[in-house]
Amino acid sequence: MQLISNQQISELITTADAIGAMREAFAAAGQGAHQGRVRTSASNGVALAMMGAVIPGAGIAGAKIYTTINGQFKFVIVLFSTRTGAPLATIEGDTMTGLRTAAATAVACDALARPQAEVLSVIGTGVQARSHVPALLQVRKFKQILVAGRSGQQELAAELTRTLGVPARAVDIDEAARSADVLVTVTRSATPLFDGALLRAGSFVAAVGASKAAVRELDDVAVRRAAALFVEWKPQAQQEAGDLLQCAPGTFDWANVMELAQAVDGSAPYQRQADDIVIYKGIGIGLEDVALAGLAYRKACLRYGWQSEV
Repeated sequence: MQLISNQQISELITTADAIGAMREAFAAAGQGAHQGRVRTSASNGVALAMMGAVIPGAGIAGAKIYTTINGQFKFVIVLFSTRTGAPLATIEGDTMTGLRTAAATAVACDALARPQAEVLSVIGTGVQARSHVPALLQVRKFKQILVAGRSGQQELAAELTRTLGVPARAVDIDEAARSADVLVTVTRSATPLFDGALLRAGSFVAAVGASKAAVRELDDVAVRRAAALFVEWKPQAQQEAGDLLQCAPGTFDWANVMELAQAVDGSAPYQRQADDIVIYKGIGIGLEDVALAGLAYRKACLRYGWQSEV
């Protein structure tokens, strides 16, 4: 069994690689199996969580295991062969988590946002914001980036302009929501960030910052205005997607919520109209982690001369 570090992941996998892996994983999601997230918390505040997947087409199965201590996360992914059952690798997952979350959002954006989207708004200024912008630029040719947050928005806007070559500027949260063709929320807010009435017709909204039932970034108005709602995997969303779980009865119908795999493989019973608001609620699922871990393992075998067991 091999060990792959965060540093090696950053050398092995590009943003484009990660997007490709997510697209392939969701296209073949129906052929495998998901393991929902399980959280365990001790009285001292230390939490342990795990989620996983089996991806027969790639010959792999695995699980991401992580701790949460004082709001800080540490991740590892354990990867197995579905051919022999042997453990293939243990992979540090901190760099991987940023890559896979942004890549999944990019896949959703590519499938669900208007092709002519020009303005990208990001609410949040942390690691996920920095991961999401370059990933989304892989699938849409944005002409402007708006950055909003409680702190650091000026610095992040300047950084994005300098490193990505697309004009970026700091704005308040309401302007970010009002002006976006594509809006991404990547915060730890426990309550809605803006009035959903601000969303412009035709916008695509990716709410990916909140992954627990008790917290949300979008209000009932935003959810009610959506012509279509997509999640990664409905059984887990029905346990953890606070943006949806906290809505008042009648705001939306779970029977109409679709999965990202349906958008990718074309089986979704929905055809986008120009003025539709479409919401993608991402919470992170094991399929994403295991798919990207499999890619990392295959690339590492090629680079380091390891004998591949898949």
